[in-house]
Amino acid sequence: MTQHSSPRRENRRLTARRACLLTVRYKVGDQWHPATVLDLSASGCRLRLGQDLMRDSLVGLLFETPLRDGSTAMNAEVGGVVSWSRREGLSHQVGIQFIGDAPALQDLLIALA
Repeated sequence: MTQHSSPRRENRRLTARRACLLTVRYKVGDQWHPATVLDLSASGCRLRLGQDLMRDSLVGLLFETPLRDGSTAMNAEVGGVVSWSRREGLSHQVGIQFIGDAPALQDLLIALA
């Protein structure tokens, strides 16, 4: 009996992603647009948005945690590169790999836990 194995796919993700539904603004050129974060990690995120973004495009992202009783909103701004983009129904999903380090992003991830 011969066994056929499927080729192994390399896991390119450096850190685990947290599922979430956060509102974020992203900047392409000099204009800001709204989007929804579907999952988030220290090294990247997946967004749902209303337009297709070209692979390798540079984007700015501004994350904001929702206000909770007695707390203030946390903000984190980070730059990123579009890793992939695909159409999902009427919207688009885009994978973003962050550029550099954003300490405020770590605080945001802790707040989501």
